[in-house]
Amino acid sequence: MRLLLIMAPALSSPGAEEPTTGSPHPSHPDYELVWQDEFSGNKLDRSKWRAMDDPTRGTYGHGNGEAQAYLDAEGRTFRVKGGRLTITAHHDPKAVYPLRDKPGGPVTGKTDGQDFASAKLTTEKLHSFTCGIIEARIRNPLAERGGKTAIPVWPAFWMLPETSTAPYDGYWDKSALDAKREWARSTWPYSGEVDIMEMSGRATRLYHAGAVYHTSAKRWTVGHIGWYSHYRRYDGAINPKQWIANQKLDGSLQPRPGQKSYVSDYHTYGCKWTADQLIFMLDGNEWGPGLKLGDPTRFGGKKIYQGYPFYLILNLAIGGNYFGVWGPKDPGPDMKRPNELYDFTLFPQSMQVDWVRVYQKP
Repeated sequence: MRLLLIMAPALSSPGAEEPTTGSPHPSHPDYELVWQDEFSGNKLDRSKWRAMDDPTRGTYGHGNGEAQAYLDAEGRTFRVKGGRLTITAHHDPKAVYPLRDKPGGPVTGKTDGQDFASAKLTTEKLHSFTCGIIEARIRNPLAERGGKTAIPVWPAFWMLPETSTAPYDGYWDKSALDAKREWARSTWPYSGEVDIMEMSGRATRLYHAGAVYHTSAKRWTVGHIGWYSHYRRYDGAINPKQWIANQKLDGSLQPRPGQKSYVSDYHTYGCKWTADQLIFMLDGNEWGPGLKLGDPTRFGGKKIYQGYPFYLILNLAIGGNYFGVWGPKDPGPDMKRPNELYDFTLFPQSMQVDWVRVYQKP
């Protein structure tokens, strides 16, 4: 993607001087640093991040048919060392996890785990932000031995609104609304979702950035989801087409010998969020047309992405339907079982994060 670009100052290198609170953004000096994690210690800073632990609820799949359980297992599914956060997905098909009604509570049962164990870190209820430049310097997943990327990996850096302050909610479908089934009520997609970076091991020369919103005044989701969805190839080409899970992959989306991709090195993935627009950034440079926020008729009459805070999320999912990978026991593209897209010898797979920073206008 940077073939024709000069390296932006936002792309720092290991050992570079770290900015401090109030430092200007390297390419947008009218924005100042208000929050950061440089991962400079030897433990996750729990005042900044929460580690999701699926066994406290016993829920898996995360709405996309994903194959991992998220475990708060510092030292295994994530670790902080040498100025890096590393999130690691392990092939773990025989694991059995204890179930608890709440974190730290008594064990109420046990459940078979998913085929993989991984990590999801969020700043939910700790730090959330309304507008600004939100960035993270990330190297997308590679095998811990051998340096290859497994097809099923799905790394992401994204944001969701704080539930307590999200202004809009609704139900999955009209029947759930009519029956007032509370388990089907959610702030998503009514109050939005910002995907700063998503990548699939199927196409490591492509990454996705986008936003989700509700398009109707009706209070059910089905049929009323809108997408701002753009994909950027490593050579700089931009395609607004929403990813279709079973589409034939263009050969240009996997690197040929000597070509680089989004797993070859670190890149700074970002989003510039103002009252008028969401626009995405790569290595300090804005790209794509952006999502215009000024016309509420586009969003079912709602002022979405305006005036309420979002929290940050880093995670490494495995499989799922979004990129057409599904799970290891599902039929793959050859329609046979097991799924031929899974090469278990390539695990563990690790996503590395150099830093996360938030800049806002003073």
